[in-house]
Amino acid sequence: MGTSLPRYLEMKMYQALRERCYDRIVVTGEYARTAPLEEVFQGEKTDKDFNWQRPTTLLVGKELHIRCFPGNDHVEHYAELIATFLEIQHRNGHRSLTLPSNVVYIPPSCSDTQKALHATNLKDLPPHVDTVVLGLVHRLDRLTGGAEWQGGSDGCFGWVVRKFNDRLVAFVGCRPSFWGDIASEIVHYLAASKRISEVLYFGKLGSVKKGIRPNNYLATGSSSYVSGQLVMWQNALEPSVNLVAPEHTIFGTHITLGSVLHETRDWLGELPASVDFVDPEIGMIA
Repeated sequence: MGTSLPRYLEMKMYQALRERCYDRIVVTGEYARTAPLEEVFQGEKTDKDFNWQRPTTLLVGKELHIRCFPGNDHVEHYAELIATFLEIQHRNGHRSLTLPSNVVYIPPSCSDTQKALHATNLKDLPPHVDTVVLGLVHRLDRLTGGAEWQGGSDGCFGWVVRKFNDRLVAFVGCRPSFWGDIASEIVHYLAASKRISEVLYFGKLGSVKKGIRPNNYLATGSSSYVSGQLVMWQNALEPSVNLVAPEHTIFGTHITLGSVLHETRDWLGELPASVDFVDPEIGMIA
């Protein structure tokens, strides 16, 4: 991440980490936002509809537990964020804080994620939906019609269902962080429990190619490298994009990476020349 790393870490860090030393900091896959919570993250951006809930903290004896919505990439990412932040703090002379070597994480399984999803309000998504749109759906007012989000304000998910021609489309937003392999398990849940046949994902991603100015293009494609293997899918949007916005769209190959902290200079130098974009979710959704 280069020079942007310190600011990124500052935005993510909990006050409890800055105040004292713990025997251990344990990052776990547990979704809990009620008592006996010690702290809900003070930096949560509650002024937006989705993707604002962050992991919570719980003091357990002399340990601080960071409780994330369960997903292996999500839990590992937060453990790496915290350990990296503490390493920088120690380098800068703040030796009264927890040693970075005392940050550990407990990887959740796929079944842990599925169990958490089954406990959410996603089960209340209306039946007979043909297509689900995931991601930054709160930015798609022209498609949702500015309708009120259904599913209740306290649930993990909210949705708007609209009919386009003969297809019923659900725009589904997620209030916890939508990260990495959590996306894969959401799609698995929708396919298995709701018989959804098509999923579209709308989000932000990074370019690995020089000369592409941020926030100036749309990006789409039909392939992603996931753990070294090329995964391919049918791009349902390609005909429409070619028709209405080819000059504003880059078609490219994607690579799926579990954490932005893995985007190092060495990693960039070893990428296949065919790779154009990176983010933690797209290949997982496929």
